[in-house]
Amino acid sequence: MCQDLIILTQTPIETEFAATLPPERAERFLAALPGARAAVLARLRRALAVEPLPQVRVDPAEDLHPVDLLTALRWPHAESLITEVAHSVAGLALSRTTSALTTPFLERSLEEHEQSVVDGHPLHPCCRNRTGFTARDHLAYGPEHRTTVALRLHPTADHVVFGDWPDELRDGAQLLLPVHPWQAERLKTPTIGTLDASPLMALRTLSTENWHVKTTLSAQITSAVRDISAGSIVTATTVSDFLTARVEGIELQHNRASAAVRTDGEPDRALGVILRDKPVPGDHETLLPLAALTARPVDGGPPPIRALGDPVAWLKEFAELAVPPLMTLLARGVALEAHEQNLVIGLVNGRPHRLIYRDLADIRVSPRADLPERLHGSPEGLRAKTFATFFATALTGIVNALDAPEAELWQTIARTVPDTPDRHALLHDPIPAKPLTLMRLDPKTTKWAYLSNPF
Repeated sequence: MCQDLIILTQTPIETEFAATLPPERAERFLAALPGARAAVLARLRRALAVEPLPQVRVDPAEDLHPVDLLTALRWPHAESLITEVAHSVAGLALSRTTSALTTPFLERSLEEHEQSVVDGHPLHPCCRNRTGFTARDHLAYGPEHRTTVALRLHPTADHVVFGDWPDELRDGAQLLLPVHPWQAERLKTPTIGTLDASPLMALRTLSTENWHVKTTLSAQITSAVRDISAGSIVTATTVSDFLTARVEGIELQHNRASAAVRTDGEPDRALGVILRDKPVPGDHETLLPLAALTARPVDGGPPPIRALGDPVAWLKEFAELAVPPLMTLLARGVALEAHEQNLVIGLVNGRPHRLIYRDLADIRVSPRADLPERLHGSPEGLRAKTFATFFATALTGIVNALDAPEAELWQTIARTVPDTPDRHALLHDPIPAKPLTLMRLDPKTTKWAYLSNPF
């Protein structure tokens, strides 16, 4: 690569990515770096404005590289965050080198819609962080690059399994455990076959012909290392059955089965899998994650949601689908992690038709003996989770993407809020939001950010 291109990088990871990419891809990567830096910097400035972060010692309005801003802040214990943000900038720039989808929006498969979300989390400064991934790993496994991944099948006789494990993934007494190739190569896991899959938004969850497969990835992706804990393996189907009996108005993507290699008598968090039933679209229905409605198109056009008709009417139909079930469930002591990645919407002729909730690991419930203590939460904690993930994140993203006065849109939503014990707090109190940057500085924090009430 030409030396005058290399000097356009500002961090070691940017230089590493530029040096290992093919020349034409490297040029597109370098051209995308300024926009990626600005996008991550905007996320950090938002964090400084709304999160309970340590005191700011520099002017966050300065046009700095995000790494330079974090370095200048001199926050204690910020080393990991600085590394993650550097990776995020490089990963975001590389994501923006992908080509635009040519399939018309309402004709796309769920997999295509998942892979259309190029920029990752809209608020997180680590939106495209995959610490441990090389540039080639991003291209090989990132959903935005629309790749096919060959999951490795690991034969194991010493395992735990829960639920209805499919016969196709058995070999006599041995279980054939799908393992992500990135994980298999690092653990030197023996395998005897492969299972073709398309990575979804979550990257470590992939779509096969029959299932969605949540795999383990011992890499820091956005905000966490994506192992699967022993507790999640043991309780995946239990939590699924619990929610099935209580959720009304929103469908669930069920956890069909879970399994893991057993190491020292316990499920190995580095070699576990959760299988989910694959959602099937109905006649003339398009299935997509909410994030695909508001995602920034690669070609720089408006968010897709703006092409779906009158914004107020569309939002009214969506809010009528989503708000009453979530608020009723909250009143019954259950909080869903209902952000844009976990909610799948079914559109018929572009209009909201149904909602599907997926990824059941992060729900919270009022304390009860039949569910693990790690899922228990106080009434305040349950309210904060519902408000932060759905209202402060998913709904706010939709409102911001629609071309209509925000006050009118929020009042449209307010009219769908049922008369539950949490109604007054939702309509009048500051809205809790996840302190995404603080959570990377202090993973054990119990603090929340608070936003002005949009209602």
